[in-house]
Amino acid sequence: MSEHRTHPITLLQMIWRFLFLLIFPAARGFLTALSGGNVAQWLNGAWKDILIIAAILLLAFLQWWFLRYRWEPVGLSIRRGVLFRQRMFIPASKMITMSLTRPFYLRPVGGVRLRVDTWAGAGNSTDISLILPKKAAIDIFSKRENSLTDLDFTPREYHPKGLYITCLSAILSSSFAGVLFFATFISQTGSLLGQEFADRITGTFERLTRAIAWGIPPATVAVAYLIIFGWLYSFVRNLIRHKNFVVRRRKNELYINSGIITNRSYSIRLDEINYIDIRQSLVTKLLGLYSVFVNAVGYGKEKDDISAMIPANPWERLQRHLHFLLPEFAASPRQVKPNGGAIFRFILDPLIPTLSIPVAGSVLAMLFPSWADFTYSIVWMAMVPCLWFLTVRFLDFFSSGIGRQGDMFTLRYSSGSQLHTVVLPRERISQVILRQSPIQAFDRRCDVLIYSMSEKKARHHIRNLDIAQVMEIFGCNETGATPFIGDQKPMISPTEYLHPFPNYLRQWKPFWKKR
Repeated sequence: MSEHRTHPITLLQMIWRFLFLLIFPAARGFLTALSGGNVAQWLNGAWKDILIIAAILLLAFLQWWFLRYRWEPVGLSIRRGVLFRQRMFIPASKMITMSLTRPFYLRPVGGVRLRVDTWAGAGNSTDISLILPKKAAIDIFSKRENSLTDLDFTPREYHPKGLYITCLSAILSSSFAGVLFFATFISQTGSLLGQEFADRITGTFERLTRAIAWGIPPATVAVAYLIIFGWLYSFVRNLIRHKNFVVRRRKNELYINSGIITNRSYSIRLDEINYIDIRQSLVTKLLGLYSVFVNAVGYGKEKDDISAMIPANPWERLQRHLHFLLPEFAASPRQVKPNGGAIFRFILDPLIPTLSIPVAGSVLAMLFPSWADFTYSIVWMAMVPCLWFLTVRFLDFFSSGIGRQGDMFTLRYSSGSQLHTVVLPRERISQVILRQSPIQAFDRRCDVLIYSMSEKKARHHIRNLDIAQVMEIFGCNETGATPFIGDQKPMISPTEYLHPFPNYLRQWKPFWKKR
């Protein structure tokens, strides 16, 4: 099969790589100004600058000209380099996620970004990223799709309702991202249109907050409205990103498509999915809604990627959709759970700031009476995330634990402000750590830290479980014996025990590793 070149718009990427060469014309102009030279002297040496710009254009063109790709039934072949030639081949059997991104700025020129991810690449970068003509990119994507299709398997398709997409967008929205956008927007406006125009925007926002303060300190109102506007901006972005969300299941592939302004399509190998994560926030917990996210190499890797598979749904409806799309990942009920007296272990972390912030605020108000109103406003604002975190940990106490059905583990725990139900295959567990504090040693309890295979560090922390029950569910006993049953190998076996305390106050910290 013949080799092809990427889209000519790739030239702009190549030019960007060599922009550092412009430091030489800039340095020449700076030195000319320091030496007291005039415009005529600078123009006399302008031919040097023209040569540098021509060199940038030539290097970019050569990089693009020698960048070739070829799709074969067995994989993707790429050849690049001008002086030092490089050939790269990715077997089709090793491609985990292939994605197409069609941003609005590439539509006028018919460009599409093709990404390929494997286990071999770095966790924070894509293995292969090429801008191709639309027809060529779709042709490669469809060939990959057809290679994973089984004619004996009836494809399944899921179209979520718009209401559930809206709920998912609200769950994923973050005020921090919006506040960062507005801060960057005002800063760049000052750079491009002048500081006077940026000051006018800031002044308008300040007058608006003073007009609608309603007796509250204007600074507090400004912070509150900035957070609200930031969240609304993030919500609109997520809504646009997840609009037209579609999931299609074939026997060996999961196909996900979404987006309006920027269309995104993903093809994920089913046998390479690390785990699924059923999440709830405090709001969706009260509404009885759940969302399913997929953890696989290359899926949800970049900032504007999507990572969901099923938007917000009630539990019964979500179970039907999950069984329809991924029956292999079935959640099992809890078999190991915390005891009733462990509630303090769950709420201690959020309880300390919840109690200390009001005390600190009262002390500051007594020391600085003129700032009392502002101090109390800040205290009330700080109490909101503390009480939120405390409520999440309280709900975590009633829901956390471990279940097992065959070779599929179900882990229930909280992380930050989210409640997680992770369905994790046995072969994806890389390490299990049982961690016990001196206080937990009295009632034979421990924290379970499970590390799973992923591009980035994936840790699942389940608190205050019975040691004997945990060892039993992982196929071990407290002596460390892991007998073979028939031809089945043990999943984990203890390799190290630490006993820094006497027997009556013994701290267990065994490390487990997959064989």
